[in-house]
Amino acid sequence: MNFKNKTIWALGAFAVLAGFSSCGDDDEWNTIGDGKVEMSSSARAFILNEGSMGKNNSNIVYFDWMSGVVNAKDLFETQNGKKLGDTGNDILAVDNNKLIVAVNMSNYVALLDGYGIERSRISFEQYKNLGQVRNVDEENGIVYAVSYGGYVSRIRINGNTLEYIDSLKVGERPEDVAESNGKLYVTLQGADYKDNRMAVVGSDFKTVSYATVMQDPMRVLAMDGKIYVQGYGAAYDSPWGIYDTATGKYTEMGHATSLALSNGTVYLANSQTNWSTFETTTTLSTYDSKTGKANAEFFKNVPAVIPSSTVLSVSVNPFDGTVYLATSDYMSDGVIYAFDAQGNYLRTFSSYGLNPNKIAFLK
Repeated sequence: MNFKNKTIWALGAFAVLAGFSSCGDDDEWNTIGDGKVEMSSSARAFILNEGSMGKNNSNIVYFDWMSGVVNAKDLFETQNGKKLGDTGNDILAVDNNKLIVAVNMSNYVALLDGYGIERSRISFEQYKNLGQVRNVDEENGIVYAVSYGGYVSRIRINGNTLEYIDSLKVGERPEDVAESNGKLYVTLQGADYKDNRMAVVGSDFKTVSYATVMQDPMRVLAMDGKIYVQGYGAAYDSPWGIYDTATGKYTEMGHATSLALSNGTVYLANSQTNWSTFETTTTLSTYDSKTGKANAEFFKNVPAVIPSSTVLSVSVNPFDGTVYLATSDYMSDGVIYAFDAQGNYLRTFSSYGLNPNKIAFLK
């Protein structure tokens, strides 16, 4: 793993199937497959565990986010009869009935149905100049994938099939991509990890301009017309900031190693390790994008282990506001800590995989 980057089931009776009605195709969670893993409701969450680079041990683990019951099996392997690969880097929920997964070293983007069954795959190995795929975003049926060769690529979701469209050169070592109002925002680490720019791709997918952010930027997320960027920084102090798309101004806000966005709130974890003593200190906070106020007291009754653990990722369930902090010691299965929408601690459970990267939610 690159340390810098820090089950639903075949229902037996038609009467049961009919019980899960919906008002639109986007809500029909149980109509596009079956599988070997029992899922008791449509409230499904999928943990993407990175694993370790070169070990072929990435996996996807399913849990019912309403009941909290976790299925300890590797969902992808169980459903597909093969390993996910090396290294699971990103996962997205699409149209509330599909998942998009980007696998870095195995170098592909896959479309999974709501059962975790692979329906289609685009291998970047057939496009050698693009380099290894990193992270993805999706809007209106188009997946945007960045790859280390310097490109952002467009992939169309056509039913249960992925179709490669084209690619655009944006800069050295693009790490992440976010779509906002037709434009793409791509963080550029640079060949020497010293780039301090974010590429802005026009809605024509031809023009590229650049915005100055922190050195060695990583994550990029979009919310309400603003772009939220997190990176290593020149001093490796993990700055995060906000780029205003209306004014073109970037403002550094503080320090965080992981962040997630939901309903106007930024959820932040800052895990800093003293590599002389190998001691980690983690602080948690939120930021209200509407009021501009930070809140260091949002997370309540925080388990005593968290302040000395590495929070590898933060994920928010868009359906109920639950916040999940995923910790890792890089050697054993990760641990997930759940907090409700008001910041109250709920429960702890294993990720059943190494290095939990991100959680995607369906309903």
